[in-house]
Order: sequence, then structure tokens, then C-alpha cells
Amino acid sequence: MPFTVTADPTIAFVDAVKTRLSADATLAALVTGIYGHLSEAARVAYPYLVLGRRTSGELVGGGPMGLDANQVSLQIDGWSDGKGPYAMSVIGSRVYAVLERWTPAIPGFVMVTGSLTREMQEVFDEPDEDKPNARLYRLVQRWTAEIHEAI
Repeated sequence: MPFTVTADPTIAFVDAVKTRLSADATLAALVTGIYGHLSEAARVAYPYLVLGRRTSGELVGGGPMGLDANQVSLQIDGWSDGKGPYAMSVIGSRVYAVLERWTPAIPGFVMVTGSLTREMQEVFDEPDEDKPNARLYRLVQRWTAEIHEAI
């Protein structure tokens, strides 16, 4: 069940993103799961996504009528043990298609229409700590949105 903190839109925003990504059948066919957190002991089949680093900061000048306004960022990380970057590139493309130009309903807040944007995407390889001489392919996307306190 989503948890919303009325003073900061970050948790509600991340909940909305997870719900949106999880509901997409095409993305669900590409990944084994979309997680908010994985413990280091977890063994999850590849490829998968994790909703990772989150930041929030007040916008200078605030929102309309003196209400609070925040710039919220979410990093989406993905991992694959495929034989190249192709799978993570396809997954990243689908995440982009699902989130770009989407304006979620965030209880207690209003997201500025059109403000959800992908700031960056990178796909690269890194060592697999569990298998010597093996590589993992990693996707990193950073999404930002402007979110105002509701009137």
C-alpha cells in the first residue's frame, strides 16, 4: 500500500512511478521485476529494475500563491547479465515510452504538466561481483518533475 507524507511529495511520486511501470504489460515482459529496494542478500533473476536514489529540493520562489514547490528526482537502475547492452537499452527505451509526457495524480500535490522529463540515460558494463570474469550491463536513468503543494 502506498504511503504518502503530505509535507514532501517524494514518496508519493515514487509510488506513482512504480505503479505506472508495474502496470505496463510490455515492460513486465522485459523484466523479472520492478523493486523499490533489494537487500544485498537477495538473489533476483536478471533483468530487473530498481527505483533508486531520490532527491527533493524546494524551488526558489515557490509555487503559485506562496505554496511549496519542489524539484523531485528519481534514479531508475537496471541490471542484466545479457551478452551486451542491447537488453538494457530496450528496457530503458520502454521506461522512457511509459513515463515521458505522463502527469500522475499525487495525493496532496500537483505535478506541473509536462515537467516529468528524463534528464539522462546511460547503459554501461560493470564487473559481476558474484562471478569472476563476468560482466553485468547496467541502465541508469534520472527523471525529474516539478511538484507543487495542492491548494
